[in-house]
Order: sequence, then C-alpha cells, then structure tokens
Amino acid sequence: MMFGMGGKSRGTVLVGLVVLAGALFLFSQGPTTNRRYWPAQFESNGERIYFTGTNSSGQAITSRGGDMHMGMMTTGGCIACHGSDRQGGRLMHRFWQVVPAVTSAALFGKHADGGNEAAHGDHDVYTNETLGRAITQGIDPSGKPLDPAMPRWSMSVTDLSDLISYLKGPEAKSQ
Repeated sequence: MMFGMGGKSRGTVLVGLVVLAGALFLFSQGPTTNRRYWPAQFESNGERIYFTGTNSSGQAITSRGGDMHMGMMTTGGCIACHGSDRQGGRLMHRFWQVVPAVTSAALFGKHADGGNEAAHGDHDVYTNETLGRAITQGIDPSGKPLDPAMPRWSMSVTDLSDLISYLKGPEAKSQ
C-alpha cells in the first residue's frame, strides 16, 4: 500500500508554495530591503532613523501597533514600508494596501487632485506638528486615525524633530 497525498492535496500544497514564493519575491526585493539602495553614510540623525530605526547614538526607536508584516521586516525604520526613495507604493498583504509616499511633496505640498485618496485623502497638508502627531499617535491632520497598519513610534522630541526635518528635505532618486 502506498502512502501519500491525494491529487487534490498535492495541488493545494503546490498552490500554497507558489503563493509563498511570490510573496517572498514581492516583499523581500528592491529598494526597501536591499542595502545597495541605502546611502553610503547617513547625513543626518533623521535619515538614520528613517533607514535603521535607531538614532545617531544607537538607541532603538521603538514602535507599538503596526501590522505583522512591518514587524517581520529586516529593518526597524520607515524604509521597511515607505522605501528608500520615500515613494511608498509597496504592496502590503493586508487587503493589498499600497503604502503612501512620504516625500516632502506628498506630506507638505499642495495638490491639484481635489483630495485624491492617494495624496492627502480628505485632510489638509501636514505641518511639523501634525506630522509629529501622525508619527507618534497615528492621527492625521484632520484628527482622524491613520490606518492601524501604521506603527506609532516612540522617540525623543529631538529625534522626532530630526526625522521631520529629513522628511521635509529632498528625497533620494530611485535607482
């Protein structure tokens, strides 16, 4: 007597393996996780926080909340979801959401899109104060909660100010 899986079970396993391989490819490649897209050296504390999730003293910037995918990333910073060029666009597994850009134009610029969800949604542009609140409390400029997939970061006032200054600056060019 031969023991083994039936045809239907083998097909299910095969489909599962194909989906897993595709997910690993989608979520582990490119500017987000590949360090060749990182700066050779960090020009500011804010840039270091964005890429590594640690400040220039080596202290970890901790978070609470966020989703499981963010917790599995190899880096502890914003790059894990928003990418090295801050353009977002990363496809997240949770209902296949696309991560928003955190470029200076996306956060602080005026848009001619009439409140397009991909840009500012139904809220005003960010200020230093409202961006700090979004990063630490998960609240957008209109007072609405951000998606729960966005972690709420804990950091010193100086580190938060440095991160905001970095986000207001020019973003790196995609490679």
